[in-house]
Amino acid sequence: MKLVNYNRPFPTDVFRFFDDHRTQARQAQRPAVNITEMDDAFALELLAPGRKRDLFNIAFNEGTLEISYTSEAAGETTDAGTVRRREFELKDFTRSFKLDDTVIDDEAINATYEDGVLRLTLPKREQALPKAPRQIEVA
Repeated sequence: MKLVNYNRPFPTDVFRFFDDHRTQARQAQRPAVNITEMDDAFALELLAPGRKRDLFNIAFNEGTLEISYTSEAAGETTDAGTVRRREFELKDFTRSFKLDDTVIDDEAINATYEDGVLRLTLPKREQALPKAPRQIEVA
């Protein structure tokens, strides 16, 4: 039998993500996320069009970054009339990411929301930054 080696998208010892193991139906409602590593930070982009900026809740607690969105009160009525067909609905969501807090500087995390994309910058701590190679002279 041949073993298949699956490459993990991120180093597990530096930046660990986990899914919160919800049902497939709930997972389908969660917004998609792109994560990019740069020399000095990680960039996280969460696709969430049509949302209001002030209804996002972003919290970092004990190594877990939690991004959630809670819409305004359900059951809002509109003066537009009776809905005959509804094909989309913006639902609440929560995404959680396990971070290595020895690598991420949690005090410097910042977020912006523009054009339907929530962008977070997760700066690395000074000791986690890559070091330039040191030149050693031969005597």
